[in-house]
Formats: sequence, C-alpha cells, structure tokens
Amino acid sequence: MRLEGRVALVTGAASGVGRATAEAFAREGASVVCADIADDGAIVADAIVDAGGAAIFSPVDVRSSEQLRAAVTAAEVAFGKLDIVVANAGTVGGNAVARPLEDLSDEQWESILDVNLGGTIRTFVAAIPALRRAGGGAMSATASIAALTGVAGQAAYSASKGGIVSVVRTLAYELVADHIRVNCVCPGGINTNLLAGTDILPMLMAQMEAAANAASSPAALMNRAAEPHEVANVHLFLVSGDASLVNGQAIVCDAGSTVANLWMVLDR
Repeated sequence: MRLEGRVALVTGAASGVGRATAEAFAREGASVVCADIADDGAIVADAIVDAGGAAIFSPVDVRSSEQLRAAVTAAEVAFGKLDIVVANAGTVGGNAVARPLEDLSDEQWESILDVNLGGTIRTFVAAIPALRRAGGGAMSATASIAALTGVAGQAAYSASKGGIVSVVRTLAYELVADHIRVNCVCPGGINTNLLAGTDILPMLMAQMEAAANAASSPAALMNRAAEPHEVANVHLFLVSGDASLVNGQAIVCDAGSTVANLWMVLDR
C-alpha cells in the first residue's frame, strides 16, 4: 500500500473530492483526519473505520486558523504525527460565481477568496510545523483549470484558484529543505454537489451537452465531468512516493477539456 504508516489530514472531507480522497488514502494504508465544517465528516470517518481503516473526524471551518491548528493537534494526538495534507475545502460562492465582476459585491468577492485561497493558506500554515516534526511530507491542494485559463463569470473563483497555484509554487521552494513537497490538482468540472443550487450549473451542462452532440468532434470525448474518485487519485499520486520528483506543480486533470475547447475555437 502506497501510504502505509502515513497520517493524512483532508479538509472538505465530508463529501465530493474530499470524501473520495480520504477514502482513497485509507485504502492505501493511511490514518486519516477527516476535517469538515459539516458533521457528515464524522460519517466518513466512521465508514473508514468500519471498513478496517483508521480515521477520526475533526470539525473545521477553514476560515478559522484555530480550528485548523486543533485538527493538526488531533492528528498528532491520535496517530502520533502528520505526514500528508490535502487542502480541498472550497466554495463556488453560490450564484455569485456566474456573474460579471462588476456585479460582485465586496462581501461576495471576499467570501470566495477567504474560503478558497485563505482556507488553503491557513491549512498549510497550520500543518507545516507538524510536517517538519515528522521529518517531511507532502501537501496538495484542490485548485481548478479556472486558475490557468480564467472563466467568464467566475472572476473571484478563478482568482482564488489562481492564488492557490502561486502559493503552491512559492511553498515548494520555501519548504524544499524541510523535505516537504507541495503541489495542487487543477480539475475541470466535477460531478459533486458543489454547484447544486447555483445558476452556473445549467450553463455548464449546456456547454457539455453541446460538445457531446458534436459527434465528430474530439470535444465529444473530452468535455465531461470528472467523478470525485478520479480527482482523488491524482491527489493520491501527488502525496505518494510515486511523485517523489513532482514539486511545485499544478497538475491538470480535466479529461482534456481545455484542449477540446481550444479545438472548438480554432474550428469555427
């Protein structure tokens, strides 16, 4: 097993990519701290234990440095150390995400940045001393292809995810002497409940349906939503020894949708 004897902290572990990541890590032998603002994180931890793994739940709002430090302490108390961190918790900001930048209020902009970028930074800051005590480790974050391409109507979300990429690259340099690798995953659309109730979901579905209807287009095969476990597998790779040479990288995992979208533009 790739993570035998390792201890991992995963934020946003109650659902979606976070849950899939916590479960994947446990299957590979890690003891997992399932951190989430939702109490359903306890259900995920209990399911891991019932399946023969080791896990605990830690209630965490990533806007709180105090709660994140408590989760790190919980990992060290329960399992003796902390080796792996995945900063996954995030938000699309509800309907604030699918509107022009000038229509965003200060509160909407600040809320998205505070959870996505601020939450990732606070997670890493809380965990770094523990990883140093463990002699090194690996950290990963969930960014987005929006960080690399930008997305119309998603200025705040794109900026928050772009910030994650920049922080990851900076920390990879800062922490290399501590034997701590830092990377991030840049998925495309993911089949989770994150977009439920937002006005961006119908727009994304219409785009994907249009691509699927173009039977002769590469986009028909490439523009699809990822399943949470597919993104979790990339996090698993990045924190495992298999990625020992991967540091400071933003790994795109979008089924080639950015390539497909470029193809559609060029074909017009």
